[in-house]
Amino acid sequence: MSSDDLQYWEFDGERKLLGLNMPAVRPESRFKAYAETQRMLSRDEIQTILANSYRLLAREYFAGSQWIKNQGGRGSCNGYAGAKALERVRVKEGRKHIPLSGEGLYAQINGGRDAGSMLDDGMEALLKNGVPPESMVPHQEYLWRNISQQAREAMKQYKARECYRVDTADELASGLAQGFIGVVAVHAGGRFNSVDGDGRVGQSLGPGNHSVCVDDVRIFNGQYEFDMANSWGMRYGVNGRGWISWSRHLAESVRYHAFYLIRSARDDNSDDNPRGSK
Repeated sequence: MSSDDLQYWEFDGERKLLGLNMPAVRPESRFKAYAETQRMLSRDEIQTILANSYRLLAREYFAGSQWIKNQGGRGSCNGYAGAKALERVRVKEGRKHIPLSGEGLYAQINGGRDAGSMLDDGMEALLKNGVPPESMVPHQEYLWRNISQQAREAMKQYKARECYRVDTADELASGLAQGFIGVVAVHAGGRFNSVDGDGRVGQSLGPGNHSVCVDDVRIFNGQYEFDMANSWGMRYGVNGRGWISWSRHLAESVRYHAFYLIRSARDDNSDDNPRGSK
């Protein structure tokens, strides 16, 4: 995709560059499929987990502007989705909360220009390179040459250990119910800006031009719905969030992009080959 092909979406008076690029062929072999490596939870098991009165919803745990960021006018959605997914995984594993830089991930995978990136390139960078802390990278910076050496060294401490490709709604629901964090492609178009009284994003199907983090699941009217943490600030949806579903948002974009789940993180400088990498 060239810069001339990139699309924009107006939200809250700001022009958003929809920076998710389309691969020539959907990547399937670069990392392992969830269903091939993890035990799939049944619908009954997922319902039992969701019904647990002690279970804290992700939108309550990962609430506020410290978690919901605004990518600004850059096409860095993929960087934000991956960085914030890894950030959540680290905290769920009991590590100190260190905000991670969406720009620090985007700059690694955009080819040196603000012209978007590909979903699976973000996953691979999380596994191999890591993400620098947010405090070390200026907001809306997108050039790797401008990322400081200090930030480049620091990001080795913030890597994903296990990532798995997601092909179906059942896989995504199973992983989220078990505490994994997901990154998916959505299509900002149609009614993507609208969120109804139940917190559901208006139907918007398409090949996928925007990447978001998903960190929770629910069953609504008999269907799985996934809690999307967008990167357009707190004014989007309900405090920066909205519920999306496979049939209304993901069924088309999954044909082109390899969604993934992050199961675990690593925070060392070792060169071990993480499970789930190619």
